[in-house]
Order: sequence, then C-alpha cells, then structure tokens
Amino acid sequence: MWPPPEATSHRGSRWRSCTYGWTGWWANCSRSAPPAGSRRPSPADDARSRRPPDARPPYPRSEARHLKGRAMTPRSARPPAGPEDQPHLLLISGIGGHPPAAALDSLARIGPAVSVVHIAAWGDPEPVRADWAARALRGEFLTAADLDDAVTVGLALHERYPLSGVVTYSELLLRPQAELAERLGLPGNTPEAVGIAQSKSRQRQVFAEHGVPSPRFAEIREEADLAEAARSIGLPAVFKPSLGAGSQSVRLVRTYGELVEAYRDGRATVSAFLQSEDVFLLEERLALEADGDSGWAAYCSVESLLAAGERHHLAVSDRIRLRHGYAEEGASMPSRLDAAVQAAVVDCADRAIRAIGLTTGAVHTEIALTPDGPRVIEVNARAGGPMPVMFEVGAGYDYAEQIGRSALGLAPDTAARFTRTALVRMVPIPAGEWRVTAQTPVPELMAAHPELAYVRPRFEVGQSASRDRTLHLATFMLGAPTPAAALELAGRIERALGIELREAGAPAGPEPLPGPEPLPEPLPESALARAT
Repeated sequence: MWPPPEATSHRGSRWRSCTYGWTGWWANCSRSAPPAGSRRPSPADDARSRRPPDARPPYPRSEARHLKGRAMTPRSARPPAGPEDQPHLLLISGIGGHPPAAALDSLARIGPAVSVVHIAAWGDPEPVRADWAARALRGEFLTAADLDDAVTVGLALHERYPLSGVVTYSELLLRPQAELAERLGLPGNTPEAVGIAQSKSRQRQVFAEHGVPSPRFAEIREEADLAEAARSIGLPAVFKPSLGAGSQSVRLVRTYGELVEAYRDGRATVSAFLQSEDVFLLEERLALEADGDSGWAAYCSVESLLAAGERHHLAVSDRIRLRHGYAEEGASMPSRLDAAVQAAVVDCADRAIRAIGLTTGAVHTEIALTPDGPRVIEVNARAGGPMPVMFEVGAGYDYAEQIGRSALGLAPDTAARFTRTALVRMVPIPAGEWRVTAQTPVPELMAAHPELAYVRPRFEVGQSASRDRTLHLATFMLGAPTPAAALELAGRIERALGIELREAGAPAGPEPLPGPEPLPEPLPESALARAT
C-alpha cells in the first residue's frame, strides 16, 4: 500500500497511519487490474485521529453555536443487541473515508460490540482484520465481494447477532449502509436519499424543485447532448461527472473542443466506484478560485450531524485558494467568515439537506460564496475527507464517535467547541508528468514544526508523479491560534517540504524544478472577514 508506513508520521500516539484510503487502492491497482466495472478514485485525504477518554466535555446546549441539542434519547423499536443488550454496531469498510483503525477506536467508545463487513474488491482485508482483532471487540469480522454482497453478509450477521446500527465513513459504501438500515428497520438515510446525494444530476433537479440556490446546469448523457448543453449554459463552464468525489475529472472548459475532449476523457476514466451513472453535467461557472487577495477560496463547507430527528450544524470550514484548476488545496476550521455570512451559509446547507431528505449521520455541504449570496455546490452524505481529524485538532471533538451514535438513533452528547484553528494543506501536482527528485524526510519536518499533527507524502524520491493517480504530492495538518496564523504557517511548512520535480523523460541534470509555488503570505487577520 502507498504511502509506506515509514513515509507517514503522526504527532503522538493518537495519530495513526492510514493505508486503506484512495491512494492505497491505487497502489494496489498499479500492480493489478481494478475491479470489474470500477472507475478511478479521487485522492481524498484520509488523515484521521481519535481523542483521549478525558477530552469529552458535557454537552452545553446554550454554548453551541450551530448545534441544536436535545436530550440523549434512543429511538424506539431498536432490536436487542446480543449479550447484555449492548448496542451492536456494524462498520462497513473497504475504501476511502475515515480509516478503519481510527473508526474502530471511536466506535469502541460507544460500546464493545462492533462488527466489521469489509468489502475486499479494492484490496487485502487482512490489515483491517488485524486492527479489529487487536481491539478485542465483540462481534464478527466478515468480508464481502462487492456492495450487494455486503448487504447479504450484513443480513446474515443480524440473524446471528442482532444489529443496533450500521455505519460507514466512505462515500463509496453509502449504498449498502442505507440498504441494510432500511431492511432492518434501523436509523439511517433511505436508499432514495443516498441515491440523490451521490448523484450531482439528481441533486440539481431536487434543488430546482425546492428553490435551493445552485448553479445552472445541463445534463449530458451522450455526445449528441454537448452542443445543446454548451448553448444553454454558455462557455466557459464547468464539466463534471454526476457520480464522483474529490474533484476527479472536474474541468473548466473554455471552448467547445475542450468540452468534447473532457466528455470523451470522462467516458474513458476508471473510478473506484463499484456503481455507475453515465451522466455528466455542464454547469454555470462560479468564481470559486479566490476570495479577493485573502489567500482563501470563495467557497466553504458546512459540517453537519443528523441525529435523533435533529440537524446539528457543527462548523463552517473555509477553503484555501485554488491555483491548479479544481484540485482542492486545503481547508481550515473554524471559519474566518463573519457571523452573518456563516448564518446564511448554514441556512443554505440546511435547506439543501432537507430537500434531499437526509436524516442520519454526517453531511458535508459545499457552498459557493457569490455576490448574490450562498449557492450549493454539492451535498455529501458523509463526513468530508479530513474533517474528523480537523475536529480533533481544533476542538478535541470525536466526530467519528458522534456519527456512530447517530447510527444508533442517539443525539450528540457533546458539542464541538474550538480552541484553535485546524488547517489541512493538500499540495497539488502541477499539470504534466513528473519525477520527484527531492523532499525533506518526514521525521525532520515533524521535529522542526511541533504544530504539525501529521505529514503524509504521496510519493517517494525517484517515483513518478502525475494526476492520473492522485491530485496531490503531499498533505499535512497543523494547529494554530487563528486562521491567518494557520495559513502563514502552512506556507512555511510547505516550503520546508523541499519537494523538487523533474519533467518525466528529461535527462538528469543539476537544475530540477521546485515543487508547486508555496502559499502566499496571507492578509492581516483584520482583512479576512468577508463583508455581508
């Protein structure tokens, strides 16, 4: 799996190495063919953590900014959960999202009965089995061949040891989670709502029906649809697959020729999804890349938790300015935006969530900040890639545990109260084919920068790097007192990464290219608040 364990370092014992995410699947694919009917994955950042047992504060309704709490009450008609009536949670794992080791740590805080159904289509399940066995949890570790088999295996498990809830942290595994919850009468989103959340095309249709502000769009189902889509939306515009994650295959197309090329490339692209939707969208271009000269992008996201009939909006996270197309460059929470803008953003996200019909678990809603107000980019029925660990760094909040509680029909028992800014930086790969010729060793970086939670390079020196496998050269996460301080520190650490690239096929020589231009110096903190 990639990155190798020695290339990943974490600050303290709470930070665990993860090799089960998107890049792990692609490392597997580099040695063997992808699963039949699958497509290429996006490079979701999978840094994760758990908090210590003494980090949970009491749940204060009055002090939560966006969290609308209610008493900790389980839903009725939950089936018994086996010996001593302990709640029995099922974790569906396989690819992407919160890594299984960290997820198991969080779920074990709820109770000792945690089973796993691991979908083996993407790689060897044995490392996950070892993580589960090491925790001496009650339950069973089971493998499944694909999404449908995961449902079959889960139903059989329920016959032996009744389940109380089903949870996953991966975009690719939402469908079997929803199907199991529905068939067993457990808390969860309906398969219909999950289907809408996974389809950008269906989302846009639902938003139009419910008056939720979002970009104008046209569906593309075959090449003959391209001309009408370009005419109705206009160019330049944004081309994207309806089913996808991590900005993979999302392009700005300026001409009709670029649109045709993007469509043909999209049809040929292989993805990690074991389901398919042969629909593409051409969307109105929104100016997302930069929010003036602030160093931030003109979009953000709302991180929510749906539980026990309530929608809890925990935080707004900002995005680092985009300089390499639509490849994500990082995020920061809590937000620098002023209270009025945050309130408008949260209201927009809430309307979108209700329109889709989501009721349970984590939701990650991306919102464009436009002169006409917030507009929904997309809603995801799971936690955003690095968000669980960002909550840990900034607030000591175990988001993964609260997601598990939601799967049991329980309200949150604590609020996210931030004491510092958490920032994740994703260093994009420049367009082209490259070879990595130098980078600073991870232990050296960790020793020099105690603010780091982790550093995770995606490549070793000497390896080839291109956007075919992942969009990023490295990711790292840090904590800092303020958003401006976090952005400034991220720029310094990025320079310290020392990544140097040489164009693939170029002869060896003394002048390799430096890596991507590091982050610029941010504006003073006083200049970061966005005007209402």
